[in-house]
Amino acid sequence: MSVAWESVGRWTSLLAPLRKRLSYYWRRLLRIRATPHEVALGCAAGVFAACTPFIGFQMAMAGALAFLLRVSIPAAMLGTFIGNPLSWPAIWGASYVAGVWVLGHDPAYATEHFVETANALSKTLLEPSPETLDTAVVTLSPFVEPMVVGGLLVGLVAALFSYYPTRQAVRVFQKRRRVLSS
Repeated sequence: MSVAWESVGRWTSLLAPLRKRLSYYWRRLLRIRATPHEVALGCAAGVFAACTPFIGFQMAMAGALAFLLRVSIPAAMLGTFIGNPLSWPAIWGASYVAGVWVLGHDPAYATEHFVETANALSKTLLEPSPETLDTAVVTLSPFVEPMVVGGLLVGLVAALFSYYPTRQAVRVFQKRRRVLSS
């Protein structure tokens, strides 16, 4: 019985820094000086960008979306943190399944060729050449279109689900802040 509690204690001590960091970013998001709509839509733009498979360009995409929508760019940057190494498997899995569903493809094809694709990618990284790059591109092609289409769909759904709670939280926080400062 004590072994089980020790493992729970170990997990909570490992997750404490993550919880503290997430709490910090949540408080920063609430304190951004903008209307609740601007903060929430900026955050939603960041969440949308985080759900796309364009790693390395997600923050730029979020910033560009926030700029075009004339909403909070810092909120958009903070919204991209929903896409992180812990959530990527879930986001990518949902994106792939949604993309396959929308496009009407066979989901088993990519699953059957996953090992072949991983081998082609590792060979390209270890021995870069035009031939290995061509092989990697050909084996990745069944994944790319469903991931992009599905990522857009999952991103829209995630953005919708993040907008309203964020807007309400910012509204409540700003109202409390005004009352306390008066």
